[in-house]
Amino acid sequence: MKFYTMKLQELSEESTDPVYIMPFQQSDVELHDHNFFELAYITGGSAWQNLAGKKERVKTGDYFIIDYGAVHSYQECNNFTLINCLFLPEAIDDVLEGGRSLDEMLRICMIRYYRKAFAQEKTANRIFHDEDGRVLKLLRVLQMEYSKKEFGWKEIFRSRLKEILILMMRSTILQHSDFDSDKIANEDEMISDLVRYLHKNGKERAVLTNYCQTHHYSLSYISRRFRQETGMTVLQYLQKIRIDQSCALLAGSKLPIAEVAQAVGYEDAKYFSEIFKRMLGMTPGAYRRMSGNH
Repeated sequence: MKFYTMKLQELSEESTDPVYIMPFQQSDVELHDHNFFELAYITGGSAWQNLAGKKERVKTGDYFIIDYGAVHSYQECNNFTLINCLFLPEAIDDVLEGGRSLDEMLRICMIRYYRKAFAQEKTANRIFHDEDGRVLKLLRVLQMEYSKKEFGWKEIFRSRLKEILILMMRSTILQHSDFDSDKIANEDEMISDLVRYLHKNGKERAVLTNYCQTHHYSLSYISRRFRQETGMTVLQYLQKIRIDQSCALLAGSKLPIAEVAQAVGYEDAKYFSEIFKRMLGMTPGAYRRMSGNH
């Protein structure tokens, strides 16, 4: 199967912007994928969409997020108009730069909402319907902020985009009668606080021990709760944070690899290289060369 890849850098007015939003009339388009996430809102007409191998009719008021790299097409477009909001993961949160899965990003930055919503279904490539027009109003704000680009526009854009994501998760959650919002919020606040702490203090040698001592939790309890909520151990999550940070340093600085390792919390450069290769399938040096930072 042949298809082409659309790149955000080729569409955005400024190649450094992690977002691009545009209203337009869509004609039939062949199978293609993207190197970005696409939030599409149908403002008029209808079409058949083939998304991730599933063919569905989309119509006015429907909206959905097409995942990074998902193959899709539109056929039999009938007066079909959309607002398309294209974004990279860092448009949601800077710590997500380099992310390649919407659900992975939501797991990281919206843990308190994510677990209950997507134990049931994933968000990406799923069609929602804007019953009360709230999502369309938020998209209009995104359009205005993007076109004017006044002081603070990126922060407003980020907050409204997050609001849309939360509304999508709410829609999923409310379909299940066993959901207890107060219970989930109370349970997950602790995990959300730990995630913020790990991102801020991830370079510390005994970061989890320090957190537990400061907040008066037992190490075994917090470790067990974290795995229950996120599906990974604290160490796995901490390694992901450190490796993500090291990727930014490898691509954007001339620091020797040993200093990159120390900067993200690894005293042993050899151990850092082993973890890096295990997670990304290449050495830090190979990653630096691939990024063009020779």
